[in-house]
Amino acid sequence: MAPETKSDTMFDTLAKRVDGMRTQWRKGNLASALELIDAIIRDVQLNTMLDTTAARRDPRKQFLTMLETERRQINTEVNSKKNDRVDAQRNSPSDPPADPDVWSPPPPRPTSAHSKRIPEPAPKNVKPTTTTKGRASVSSTTNQAAKKKARTPSSNEQPPTDGDPDKGSSENPEGKSEFDGSAYDSELVRAIESTMTRSSAQNTSWDSIAGLHDAKQLLTETVILPALIPHFFKGIRRPWRAVCMVGPPGTGKTMMAKAVSYECKTTFFCVSCGDLASKWRGDAEKMVKLLFEMARFHAPSTIFIDEIDTIGSQRGGANEHEASRRLKAQLLVEMDGFAGEDSDKRVLILAATNFPWNLDEALRRRFEKRIYIPLPDQAARRSLVEQCMKEVNVADDVDLNVIAEKLDGYSGADIVNVCRTAAIMILRRLSVGRRTIEIAMIPKEEFDQPISADDFEQAIRTTSSSVNRESLAKYEEWINEFGSV
Repeated sequence: MAPETKSDTMFDTLAKRVDGMRTQWRKGNLASALELIDAIIRDVQLNTMLDTTAARRDPRKQFLTMLETERRQINTEVNSKKNDRVDAQRNSPSDPPADPDVWSPPPPRPTSAHSKRIPEPAPKNVKPTTTTKGRASVSSTTNQAAKKKARTPSSNEQPPTDGDPDKGSSENPEGKSEFDGSAYDSELVRAIESTMTRSSAQNTSWDSIAGLHDAKQLLTETVILPALIPHFFKGIRRPWRAVCMVGPPGTGKTMMAKAVSYECKTTFFCVSCGDLASKWRGDAEKMVKLLFEMARFHAPSTIFIDEIDTIGSQRGGANEHEASRRLKAQLLVEMDGFAGEDSDKRVLILAATNFPWNLDEALRRRFEKRIYIPLPDQAARRSLVEQCMKEVNVADDVDLNVIAEKLDGYSGADIVNVCRTAAIMILRRLSVGRRTIEIAMIPKEEFDQPISADDFEQAIRTTSSSVNRESLAKYEEWINEFGSV
């Protein structure tokens, strides 16, 4: 008999847990059943993420699909019971049975506009009194009646409730909880919601980023591993909460942030200076506070602040505006304040900057990790060229190692531009001496010609690097002084 594997033992344990969940479901303990099935789904997702073997991943995905179907059924029963309770409350009498020996109070008098006393018209010969601004004065009785009518709520209206964004949440008809932003202006809430992206909408993974192994390792320890082994990341081993990525433009800092959101399945907030700007006094600070409150509500989440040097520059300058100073102060308070939140509401702050030497000292201190995203090396350049050219035909005489050597000093974005230019060279050759209508009549097969080494050579000659050599030394000097990997 074959020995029992670890995978078989895990499935036996999950089967017992599923049986216990279904027992609670049959007994009508829907809250306990939901809690159990959520824990089972989370464990299956984590095991699927860890195990890369296709033979074991497929059965787990089928098992996960079955669990999600049962969870929706339980959730439907929960919502149905809630609706039944609401209907029962509506149909039940609101007043207790009346005592026949006690008279009920008289009904209140109607307060309609017709019951109000209509003031008598002023004599025709008497001019109405005017204020200093020339406006006719109105009878005080009429003003009081109008104010009283405006303050009196109708029978269909409900008294307003004070919403607390940290505690309150509403539910939509589908049963999903939604952030309660009643304490803020609706325009501010919509502005922050526009920066939010669910993890399912991201499609950038570690494999789509060439090189940057040190940065990937650090972000894996910061985000992914704490979700898989939370018992280890406690106390002094708590995961890092703020990471700043420093480097030249086009090296993949924004892609790294998107990959973090995709790999750890978190809610992603991508904000910049323009998203937090407002012409109204005090709105910028409110938006920063609202951003962190929404991130805690949708935790685990990731806040990515692109070009943070534009809002986190040095304070105390002669040309610094008061609104900019208040915005920085609120950002510093929030970055320190959210550290004491519940461990289940994990919020990671990722930032990217091309000018780290302009950051405020207090803000730089709050970024526990400051990592350098350099230009791609030889292996990363070759891998990036392969990824860019995988959808087109490349001639056999093209040596990708030679191409990667010639792209030394180019950023990742520059290499992508070189590959795009080389891929378009076929169109330029076919369009020589032809009019636009003649180019449109070219057969599709002629555009499928392989890209030659001459196409790459011409693309490299016409596309220069966007990175200044002098700035590279400045980055290395700053990271040697303030870096924390």
